[in-house]
Amino acid sequence: MAAPASAQQYWLPNGPGGTTYNNPQGSLLGTMNEHMLQRHADQLRWQRQRQGTANAATNAGSADPSFRVTNSGGRVVREVYVSAATESAWGADRLGQGVLRPGERLTVVLPRGQCVNDVRIVFMDGQSQERRQVDTCALTDMAFR
Repeated sequence: MAAPASAQQYWLPNGPGGTTYNNPQGSLLGTMNEHMLQRHADQLRWQRQRQGTANAATNAGSADPSFRVTNSGGRVVREVYVSAATESAWGADRLGQGVLRPGERLTVVLPRGQCVNDVRIVFMDGQSQERRQVDTCALTDMAFR
């Protein structure tokens, strides 16, 4: 003899993270509704996470893009250039008449909101290294060898 309808339970397997949806009241419609409510809750959570990411991007305008260039190699650096990634020219040498010896650091101060930058260093032997499209608001140090 079959169990009464009130004792019947329906399961929907393979929910997010391997969970299984169950409606203890026993109706298929109730189990489907539980599944839909869980999916809706997951979608709201994902939207909040995306909104948080968008807010972080908006707040980047108030973030500090200044950072330190570290000479972690064995060669002397004679020039350091930093410019906004949207600029076509490097601008002035940040070291001026100075040099950056191995182990030394240079603090590069940039205007707030200028988070995406290109960085170029030139060694005493004329060789150079470049890093393009760097989010300097997301870092405090940049090392070159």
